[in-house]
Amino acid sequence: MPSNETELLHFGDDRFKEKGAINTPVYRASLFSFETYEDFVEARSNGSHVYSRVSNPTRATLEAKIAHLEKADHALALSSGMAAISLSLLALLKSGDHLLVAMCCYGPTRQVCDTLLTNMGVEVEYFDSSDSPDLSSYIKPNTRVIYLESPGTMTFQIQDLRAVAKLAKANNIYTIIDNTWATPLYQNPISLGIDVVVHTATKYIGGHSDVVAGLLACNDELYKKIQPIAEVLGAALSPDDSYLVTRGLRTLGVRLKEQGAVAMKLALWLQSRPEIKRVLHPGLPDFPGYELAKTQLSGYTGLFGFAMKDPAPGEAQYAFVDALKYFGKGVSWGGYESLLLPVGDGYRSMPKIRQSMGIEDEMYRVSVGLESYEDLVADLENGFAARAAALEKLAVSIDV
Repeated sequence: MPSNETELLHFGDDRFKEKGAINTPVYRASLFSFETYEDFVEARSNGSHVYSRVSNPTRATLEAKIAHLEKADHALALSSGMAAISLSLLALLKSGDHLLVAMCCYGPTRQVCDTLLTNMGVEVEYFDSSDSPDLSSYIKPNTRVIYLESPGTMTFQIQDLRAVAKLAKANNIYTIIDNTWATPLYQNPISLGIDVVVHTATKYIGGHSDVVAGLLACNDELYKKIQPIAEVLGAALSPDDSYLVTRGLRTLGVRLKEQGAVAMKLALWLQSRPEIKRVLHPGLPDFPGYELAKTQLSGYTGLFGFAMKDPAPGEAQYAFVDALKYFGKGVSWGGYESLLLPVGDGYRSMPKIRQSMGIEDEMYRVSVGLESYEDLVADLENGFAARAAALEKLAVSIDV
């Protein structure tokens, strides 16, 4: 059977149908016309391309690739990661249902749960990732969905996917996971028993920081529930953006190998620094959940974090970040460029979440891009020097 890296380049492409084009062309067409009305009726009945909100050839190529990689029957390409997340929840929940959500979930996921879903009458409850091996005490007669994010994308917490899936199936509960950190190359949740997989394709899958997109994969039974909702919500990914995501997908394997390897080297280097209290990387043996992660992940990507021993005031934290040349200051992650942001202020007004996620007063999240390891180390060294100088300056001003 071909490797995933090979399949990324070839699966889902019908090059001879496309007059030999290596890439599926961008079909900038809102609709597709037919020579006869009989052809039109047949197309509508057999699922052929009729209207691009429902189906488009450029998008269909991407969806075929994602379904194959996620070992699913079907996939949907959507206008953002939040479109994929919101669609999965809206399609499977109704008023009166109970939803369980991993405490470490993406901030906007929490927002949609605490606003839209709560307002429509869904009971939302959060659980700590450490409870995932046995969530039976959380299960209620009206529990309909368990939502996971493993690894989480701020402090990288791991949930036990097999245990959650087993419990869910025994209680007729659907399971959804945000698989953005691992990508389908390094984690296949459907093979572990999870029902629906969502991605922010803006991150690693797109990979070039030039497209906002979301993906959803599932098997046939749930596709029949989710696809009609996707169709009427109208959040389908455009043909141009579908092309960009497919282009990024072709190099995903080589990018992840390089980014993951450099990130691991940086994580080990940071562990040796006297300023560092702990490095948050699922591939490090001292990371909580390391042993579980090894049973679910086949590799590690380039997003991780670290906390400082003696938290510095904001001025020194800013000095550290501002001194960096190659680590950009910006949201998102997973592109070709490295990024670094302070995350120590996260959930200040929500101590339960902060404690559950292990957020500390001086903590940074790092997304490793495709720059050389040596250049990134030198950049961080400059940052640490700037932080030390700022701390010294603050100490002098306090003494005076």
